[in-house]
Amino acid sequence: MMKTKISTNGEVPVEASERRHPAATPDYERNGSPRFDQENNRSAEEKKRSLFRRPWVIVAAAALAILGISYGAFAMFHSFTNETTDDAFIDVHTVSVAPKVAGHVAVVRVDDNQLVKKGDVLVEIDPRDFQVALAQAKANLAKDKATQIQAELNEKRALDLFSRKVISTQERDTNVATAESSRASVQADEAAVEQAELNLGYTKIKAPIDGYVTKEAVAVGDYLQVGQTVMALVPPRVWVIANFKETQLRSMRPGQPVTISVDAYAGRKLRGRVDSIQAGSGAAFSLLPPENATGNYVKVVQRVPVKVVLDEQQEVQRVLGPGMSVVPSVTVSDGAGVVFKVAVVAIILALGIVVGAALWIRRLREG
Repeated sequence: MMKTKISTNGEVPVEASERRHPAATPDYERNGSPRFDQENNRSAEEKKRSLFRRPWVIVAAAALAILGISYGAFAMFHSFTNETTDDAFIDVHTVSVAPKVAGHVAVVRVDDNQLVKKGDVLVEIDPRDFQVALAQAKANLAKDKATQIQAELNEKRALDLFSRKVISTQERDTNVATAESSRASVQADEAAVEQAELNLGYTKIKAPIDGYVTKEAVAVGDYLQVGQTVMALVPPRVWVIANFKETQLRSMRPGQPVTISVDAYAGRKLRGRVDSIQAGSGAAFSLLPPENATGNYVKVVQRVPVKVVLDEQQEVQRVLGPGMSVVPSVTVSDGAGVVFKVAVVAIILALGIVVGAALWIRRLREG
């Protein structure tokens, strides 16, 4: 086969048949088809488009704004017609239980957090010493009654003899005095018997009120002294002490309705009413009241305790005890004038949002 030589001006000759030319690449392989290019451009434009240029986003944003206005209107109405504070706690008159006689504990019939009724036996003290004392008092009473009978007979006889001038005045007076002394001794013995019976009854420590047993500090075998606290009773009937700022008392009056939220039982609302407002701030009755007449003075808004009573009794499953946190809301106004003003403002804002969203969507469609 004949080969063709090509002049290379001194370079290495290359065969013409062996020279390679780059293959021509079709346009659709380099750039893609026109249809695919249009779809890619359209998707890129959709991605680059702002969210607020999409009608459904504008409608959703307008709806959320209207919901926010509604919530704000409700919150504004509530703030104008109610006074609220989180500085409020459950309060109650706790009753301390203590024995009236000293002795060893024989039986403990209750346990912590148990609900007891008035008159229920809580603790029993060993009664044997008091039974002996009662028997001794009764024996003394019987002996003195016999002495009294004899003294009264002598007195009667002496008076009869004195009327007949058989005995002297001194002898008569002696018999009368002896009879009076015997009667006094009988009365003292009767009181001693009564006291011994009371002491024997005091060996059974009973509940003075209905309530829950708390801080029980007694066990079988303990020796109790008179007046020693063995437990406390918390009555079921409790109330709320709310410490409102003095600037919140302008429209607050006794008898106004109160809605109470208890931190321990979220979602459960209790109903009550304002019972009374303390005559003075809490700081004025503290252990160390402020001396505002000395040194530099900085005005501080004071808090005044307000007593709120509950309209319903607490449930056994939801125990309310002293010190538990609550949030009371006192309705100080019916809000007849406030609701009109708040409603007008809310409607104007909502209409403004609706009109603005409609104009924005129209502009996007025209553009």
